[in-house]
Amino acid sequence: MSIGTQKQQGTALQRHWFTVLAGVLILAIVGVFGYKYMTKVDIPVMKALNDFSLDNINGSKYTFSEGKGKVRLVEFMFTNCPDICPATTYNMSKLQDQLKEKGLFGDKVEFVSITFDPDFDTPEVLQEYAKKFKADQSGWQFLRGDTQAVEKVTKDFGIAVMKQPDGSFAHTARMFLVDEDGNMRRAYGMAAEMDMEQMMTEMEQLAD
Repeated sequence: MSIGTQKQQGTALQRHWFTVLAGVLILAIVGVFGYKYMTKVDIPVMKALNDFSLDNINGSKYTFSEGKGKVRLVEFMFTNCPDICPATTYNMSKLQDQLKEKGLFGDKVEFVSITFDPDFDTPEVLQEYAKKFKADQSGWQFLRGDTQAVEKVTKDFGIAVMKQPDGSFAHTARMFLVDEDGNMRRAYGMAAEMDMEQMMTEMEQLAD
């Protein structure tokens, strides 16, 4: 075999391996993006939510429709709750920190906490509650209103609430993911029932 022939075969072999390597890289890139696409779970619309207005503890009026354009995580609570509510709010504060790290909190994702107990949960009490859980009120709204106004909202979200003789409340232990168009997209458990990884993933997905 001549030297020229060997060089030609070597060049052809190099071209062959370059083509194979390029193909492998392309498949790897497609695989990564394809995996991300395939692992996105469909989050169906559960219902369109009605608009409402409640009092914010900063003295302003919060109208739900004004938050359109943001993904919202909505919690119903009362500050005298001995277990589920504070545990839920604590978990939300951890989600708040994770969203801040990703640059999503406030601008793209907002938290909304609505009290069942406006008689006890005055703006001052809610301010202390927010402070206790290090809630950043630039992206976390704490709302209250009269009994009828709050009852209208809870019914729309499908929350059952019953005041107990001791002044506490029995209520449906659910919180809600709302998309940027004001549609309910997911109902989550509260406190220990919160799947933090799922919630974070789905908030990011809707905010994308």
